[in-house]
Amino acid sequence: MKSYSEIPKDPIHQTWFHSLQFIKDAPLFLEQQRQKHGQVFRCRIFGFDIVRIQDADVTGTILKNSHEIVSAEKGWEVVLDDIFPNGLLSKDGKHHLFHRRIMQHAFKKEAMLAYFEEIKVWSEALASDLALKPSVDFFPYIKVQTLNLALKLFLGLDPSEAVSKSISKAFIDMVESTMALVRIPMLNSKFHRGVKGRAHLIDVFSSLVKQRRKQPRNDLVSFLCDSTDEDGNQFSDEQIIDHIIFTMMAAHDTTASSLSSLMLQITDNIHWQDKIAEEVSRFPNLSYEQLKDLTVSENVFKETLRIMPPVVTAPRVFFKDVNLLGYDIPAGTRTGINIYGNHHDPRYWNSPEKFDPTRFERGEDKNHPNIYIPFGGGAHKCIGMHVAMMEVKLILNAIFKQLRVERVDPSQPVIFKKVPIWHPKGKFELKFKSA
Repeated sequence: MKSYSEIPKDPIHQTWFHSLQFIKDAPLFLEQQRQKHGQVFRCRIFGFDIVRIQDADVTGTILKNSHEIVSAEKGWEVVLDDIFPNGLLSKDGKHHLFHRRIMQHAFKKEAMLAYFEEIKVWSEALASDLALKPSVDFFPYIKVQTLNLALKLFLGLDPSEAVSKSISKAFIDMVESTMALVRIPMLNSKFHRGVKGRAHLIDVFSSLVKQRRKQPRNDLVSFLCDSTDEDGNQFSDEQIIDHIIFTMMAAHDTTASSLSSLMLQITDNIHWQDKIAEEVSRFPNLSYEQLKDLTVSENVFKETLRIMPPVVTAPRVFFKDVNLLGYDIPAGTRTGINIYGNHHDPRYWNSPEKFDPTRFERGEDKNHPNIYIPFGGGAHKCIGMHVAMMEVKLILNAIFKQLRVERVDPSQPVIFKKVPIWHPKGKFELKFKSA
C-alpha cells in the first residue's frame, strides 16, 4: 500500500502552470498527465492539490457513493459558491435526496407534456428563423435562443419583455464569472459582475414566485411551487429561487453547447443529415408519445455528447480516508470524475475518436456502466436529462423537415474551448438552406 505523498506529480515549478493548462484544454492536460504519471496522479488547479484517477471502476465508486465517501457539494463549491449555490449539485446525502424528491415532480408527465408543447412551438420558430438568415454564428445565436426558451419554459416570461432582457444579461455575467481566477467581488471585475447578476435575479425571482403561488401557469416555477414530497413537504420561496437559478443556467448553457457540437459533427459527417431527415419525414406532426421513435436523432445526440461532453470533468471531495488503486487517500482530498476520459477510453470504445452514432445500436455504451456519463450518474444524475433529450429531438425534427446545414468556410478549423463548458472559441458560421 502506498501513501498519499507517493502519488506521482509534476515538480513544483511545473505545477504553477497547471491551472492555465487546464483552462486552455482540460481533456488534453489530464491525458498528458495520465500518460506521464499513470492512472493515478496529483495536479494543482486553482490553488488546490487534486488527485485524479482515470479508471471506470473508480468512477463508479465515486458516482455511487454507497459509503458516502465523497462530497459533490464540497467539490462544486469552488466554482459555484456565491454565484450558483444551493442547486441539486451542491447538496449531499439526505439533504440532496429531500430536495430531489420534491423537485422531481416538476419533471413528471404532466409537466413534460407542457414543456413539449412550448418547446415544439419554439423549435418551429427557430427553424423558420434560420431559414431566413444568409448565415449565422451559431453558438452565440443558439445561446440566446435557448435562454429565451428557458425564460418561457421555466419562468413563463416573454423574452421580449424588459425584465427578460435584464435576466439574460445577469445569467451571462454569472456564467462568465464562474471561471474567474480572482474571486473577490469588487471594482466591477468579472466575479463582481456575477455576484451582482445573482443579486438581481434574486430580486426579480422573489416577486415572480409570489405571483406564481397565487396564479400558477405551466412553467417550472409554478410546478415547483406546487411540488411536495411523500410527506407533504414543500420548497420555501428562497429554495425555489435557488433551484430556478441553477436549473436555468444548467439547461440553457449545456444545451447551447451540445447543439453547437452536434452541428459541427453533422457538417463534418453530412450523410447523417440525410438519415435524420429521413427519420423526421415519418413524423409530420410529431407527438410526445412518438419522441421515443426518433432513434436516429437520439443516437446522433448521444454520440455528440460522448465525443464532446458539455462538462468534461465533475469535481468531488473525499469525505473519508479511502484506498483506491493501491494508494491511501486522506479525507478532504479533492478529486474529479474525468467524463471526457471515460468517453474516449479505447478499452471500451471502438475507435473512440470517430463519430459513429451506430455504436449505440451495438450497445458499446453498455461495455461498462460508467463509461458513458454525459449527464452524470448515481444520486446526482441530471434531473433534467429527459427535457434536454426532448429539446434536441424537437429541434432536429423542426430543422430537418425543411433544411440542411453546412459550414460557411469548411476549410477553416473550428477550435473549441473545453471549460467551463465545451463551446466554439471563435466564430462558428453556418448556413441553413432549403432541402
